[in-house]
Amino acid sequence: MKFPRLLFLFFLGVSQILPAQVPANTSPRIFFSDLESGPNIGGQKNHGVWVTIWGKGFGATRDSSTVTIGGGPAAEYPIWTDTKITFQLGPAAKSGPMVVNLKGKSGSGASNGLAFTVRAGKIYFVAANGSDWRNGSFQSPWKTITYAKDRMSAGDVSYIKDGVAQTSEDHFTAYLSMDRNGGSNSGKAGAPKALVAYPGARVTIGKAHGLDYGIRTPNIASRADYWVISQLHIIGGKQAIDVGGTGWKIVGNDIECPGGDGQVGCVEASQASGIKFYGNEVHNAGAGPVASKFYHAIYFSTDSNHIDVGWNHIHDNFTCRAVQFHSSPLCRPNCGARDQTGHNQFDLHVHDNLIHGDSCNGINFATVDPSKGAVEAYNNVIYHVGVADPKDGGGAFSCIYVAGITNTGPVGTGTVEVFNNTLYDCAANRSRNSDGSRGAFSAVGGAGLTMRLRNNIVYQLPGEVYIDGNKAQISGDKNLWFGAGNGPGQTTGNLNADPQFIDLGKSDFHLRGASPAHDAGTTVLPNNPFVVSKGGAADKDGVSRPQGKAFDLGAYESSN
Repeated sequence: MKFPRLLFLFFLGVSQILPAQVPANTSPRIFFSDLESGPNIGGQKNHGVWVTIWGKGFGATRDSSTVTIGGGPAAEYPIWTDTKITFQLGPAAKSGPMVVNLKGKSGSGASNGLAFTVRAGKIYFVAANGSDWRNGSFQSPWKTITYAKDRMSAGDVSYIKDGVAQTSEDHFTAYLSMDRNGGSNSGKAGAPKALVAYPGARVTIGKAHGLDYGIRTPNIASRADYWVISQLHIIGGKQAIDVGGTGWKIVGNDIECPGGDGQVGCVEASQASGIKFYGNEVHNAGAGPVASKFYHAIYFSTDSNHIDVGWNHIHDNFTCRAVQFHSSPLCRPNCGARDQTGHNQFDLHVHDNLIHGDSCNGINFATVDPSKGAVEAYNNVIYHVGVADPKDGGGAFSCIYVAGITNTGPVGTGTVEVFNNTLYDCAANRSRNSDGSRGAFSAVGGAGLTMRLRNNIVYQLPGEVYIDGNKAQISGDKNLWFGAGNGPGQTTGNLNADPQFIDLGKSDFHLRGASPAHDAGTTVLPNNPFVVSKGGAADKDGVSRPQGKAFDLGAYESSN
């Protein structure tokens, strides 16, 4: 079965479909940035690094608005939109919070603060008319990304200018192999190395149906830790990104793997830790017209923990799962006790994503152990997934799935927390392969691993179901259910009513003023150490919760 590929907005690197404006009584919100530290001198005009922040409510034009860093104003603003600002630090910037100070036609008010550290580091440039015999300055840029990657030290940033394309092999069948001459090539905690598109530039790594890897950390005894990859167009034959390091931040990129296949993902992290995957668009991945059971859009595999996946747009892929966590032993099929890899995963946070158009699951927590660290999904909008059998066997087809699998070590226990998500049209596929794994939510595995549902909105179509699997493992309170009868008996406080979305035909899942989901929820706060400066509980648009007497249900809060 082939499902249509839909066209959606990818506006200046923001991987979300966003409403026209934040409700008038809310302040601008910063969600995340690419750089968290850098020099305020050097580079173009001696004004230091450019930083890009993403959020909501910044105003369509700058007018008199400013960004301050530690109280000092930024020097330059090459990009200012309602959802994205790129600014250059300048010598007035100091260590402290980055704050958007809104002033002008768009309104007034200050945003939440996002921490930034002013520190030493060098700034380099790469340009299509450059030369790798030069010094990499703005006036004398290098020519290739590979040369920049191999010459940088911890804390350095290379800005890549418009039209630069890395379309020949670096080595290890990758367009960009992150080792350095076969050895380690790492930044440091607080001083990563960064490859960033120059403001407004289109930069490409890889090409369609080419080498297997776009960006790769080779599976050798060398380290490639603490890197920032920002606002690049990355293409892989099988995998656009395949990393195995610590402290990577992958932000605002356009990622695709046309024709990709195999037991991997278009984006994959194996034996990785401390990964921040923010604001990326992952699309056009997989070999159609029918997806492989084993190929996924985003795949956090063997022993990858401490992962934050937020504000991404993952859509219209010929992949089985949009986001999968599955830890397998590296030595297959069975190497016995000498292979101590493939343990259950923990400290996993999936939030504020827009996911649609995958054959199997939206989110699959396959091998998890919440008793070791929080496993949670919140503020996600997921629709039209679980639509077709993979070409090579059965699969699971729910929007959010806890598979309860264990490959190495003790069985996972504890509770997967699932709250304030909006789900629509989950698991239309009703083939025999879908038995036990349909619905908006499904859980299987040991009885000690449970799924708790709170403040979610579920809108199903005729023939679809709400929950599946070992239903006794599912509990919850204060959820809205519509389209497939009354809510399940496993949850309490069910609200059985039409949620009254703004425009279902246009996939606008914001709530109308008369929605029964308003003020119908309970207070639930994320347990997410990666997101520490959003100013308290907020919805997918950054609107503070609650706006009324209680949390609204679903991914969106409303001021109505």
